[in-house]
Amino acid sequence: MSNHDLTQGPVSASLARLTAPMMVGVSSSILVQVLELGFIGQLSTAHVAAITFTFPLVMVLTSIALGISIGTSSVIARSVGNRQKNMAESAENSPLSALQTDEVAMLGTHSLILVFASMLMISFLCWLSIDPLFTAMGAEPELLPLIHSYLDIYLPGSVLFTTTMICGSIMRANGSANIPGAIMTISAAFNLILDPIFIFGWFGFPAMELAGAATAMTLSRLGALIVSLWFISQGDLVLSESYFRGWVRSAKRILHVGIPATATNLIGPVTAAYITYLIADYGEAAVAGFGVANRIEAVAAMLMFALSGSIGPFVGQNWGAHQVGRVRNGVRASYLFSLGWGLIVAIPLFFFGEQVASWIEASPVVIEVAAIYLAIVPMSYGLWGVLMMSSASFNALGKPLPSTALSFGRMIVVYVPLATLLNEALGYIGIFIATALSNAMFGIISWRWFAMRLDLMANQLSR
Repeated sequence: MSNHDLTQGPVSASLARLTAPMMVGVSSSILVQVLELGFIGQLSTAHVAAITFTFPLVMVLTSIALGISIGTSSVIARSVGNRQKNMAESAENSPLSALQTDEVAMLGTHSLILVFASMLMISFLCWLSIDPLFTAMGAEPELLPLIHSYLDIYLPGSVLFTTTMICGSIMRANGSANIPGAIMTISAAFNLILDPIFIFGWFGFPAMELAGAATAMTLSRLGALIVSLWFISQGDLVLSESYFRGWVRSAKRILHVGIPATATNLIGPVTAAYITYLIADYGEAAVAGFGVANRIEAVAAMLMFALSGSIGPFVGQNWGAHQVGRVRNGVRASYLFSLGWGLIVAIPLFFFGEQVASWIEASPVVIEVAAIYLAIVPMSYGLWGVLMMSSASFNALGKPLPSTALSFGRMIVVYVPLATLLNEALGYIGIFIATALSNAMFGIISWRWFAMRLDLMANQLSR
């Protein structure tokens, strides 16, 4: 497995080399989720509503793993960048010293242990709380068996998915994006093949419906995990023995960024649960329409998701190497891309959102709700992308608290009160307006905050 030095060469080329494989992997995964929802939509609107209710819980689990992943990427990328700086200063082109290699391997190993143990415990606690949790969210009693049928399989499988996520983060922090991108893409394709077989009961298999969707995901993630572990072990990115040596030191370094990053990511699912609760007042079809729009949104924003996953390793390595100008140029390029991409996707969704939603769900009410969402919220995608890039860059610098503050301010201070107020005045349309306004406002705030913080840190670095 080849690793790449992100502190040299054209900024745009370095970002493109990182982003392209991840874009393919992320887009494949998101497209499969959308197609899977289309399969589920053929079962009934109740099935779509049930799967929509699970989104916030799924996001919670992903957020916890993502927090550890961000912490892992941040410390490894900065360590690799510092190594590159030391090599350049001494005019040596030798490979990593044994001590430096050991540090990277320890951080990778300990991040895997952290996420596996955490997700095992948390997924079990989530399983115990399914009934009271979803009842509190507004799910009707008849939906609970459907929710159970999905989560009873998904929750154990989430341990595999999140551990695979950490493997990809370890590889990208070392500058290698091709392999994790390929693994994501192949895993998504395998998932797509299995989905209709298990959901509808093709080729003699029983029709498992929502349980079939969860089973397809679990099997594809198991294969991805096995392949990922093989690659990082062959690339000496994890320890081959003494797995817990230096555990406390590594855990502190990872969690210094990982805990605030987890808190940042958890704010979204908590808010999504509340918004789902508000929309549940308008009926099962409205919840289903909201779910359809969210899946389409994930496809529309997938390039920004991929870039936000790439800007972190880029910023981390260059900051570790004291290449402040490259950090500034890379972040600026990510902002410009986000604004351009946001405009490119917002226009067709405004005019053709109804038609796109009809590809997933046939119910007129579901299509109407989704179309209204897609006419309003995408107008804020460009600035939402700027917020993503700023948050990822703060974390890469080892300064996660601004990201947490931005997320808290956007979701809790502005979005929830504004959505509640506009819901009373305008119905669910008001909720969608609140989404767009909070995205735009905090995209601008994050832009200015990161620029000022980077200037301050650069001045401190030059002293």
